[in-house]
Amino acid sequence: MAIRSAINRGSEIRTKGKSMGRDRSGAPLRLSSRSVSMRAALFMTGRIALMLAGIAVMALGIDVVVKADLGNSPISATPNVLSIGFTAVSFGTFMLGWQCFLVLVQVAILRREFRLVDLWQIPISVFFGVCIDAFMALIGQAGPGSYAASWLWLAVGMAVLALGIVMTVVSGTVMNCGEAVVQAVVRKTGIRFGTGKVLFDLACAALACLCAFLFVGHLAGVREGTVVCAAFTGVIVNAYMGLYGKLREGVRRRRASFAGCPQDGYNETV
Repeated sequence: MAIRSAINRGSEIRTKGKSMGRDRSGAPLRLSSRSVSMRAALFMTGRIALMLAGIAVMALGIDVVVKADLGNSPISATPNVLSIGFTAVSFGTFMLGWQCFLVLVQVAILRREFRLVDLWQIPISVFFGVCIDAFMALIGQAGPGSYAASWLWLAVGMAVLALGIVMTVVSGTVMNCGEAVVQAVVRKTGIRFGTGKVLFDLACAALACLCAFLFVGHLAGVREGTVVCAAFTGVIVNAYMGLYGKLREGVRRRRASFAGCPQDGYNETV
């Protein structure tokens, strides 16, 4: 009797185990490929939206730095100087040309490692240029009224610009051209992203000075604020990235703690 009871119980367990993989109609339960594709599409849409938002935030930060009137941010200093020398062309248009030039720089650095998908940087640059002109028109005549206020505007602009940079990096999609050049240098040298950003900004500032003397006749669009942006924007980016890493680790730990907790009503002794 004990043996027969054990056999019957084993058969019952096997029957229940098989039924767990079937719905009420008896058909096996399968994860819908359509639902998986939908989730993947939503995830990618979110990443693209984060990237575009980051580009817009960067454009706003650049315009705030320009309004500080202490010299433009290094990444946009050369287009700004050219817009001063050639007033018939907008700042955003020169920025588009500058971004396309930076794509060529990436090709020169990466060569065969350059991905064709990175050519999406060009339409993104169009969006970037449009945002720069749009935010500049939106800000209008607003600006600092004193030298001290100019430094406050510069600090705010740097913080906003660095935030936009981090958003584009975290999105994991196609980055803005300037940050993509830095990333290419990081891949080839292994230096930290923030450190590469500082070196890139210093090079952009030097090029802007050269263009100012060649096309304007004097040092225009490059001042003490340009040097400060070149030296500290990358530092702010590193700080943001460190904060993001801590927040991400905190979320992972919280999810792991929730996953390890028994569900309500569940008895671990059963």
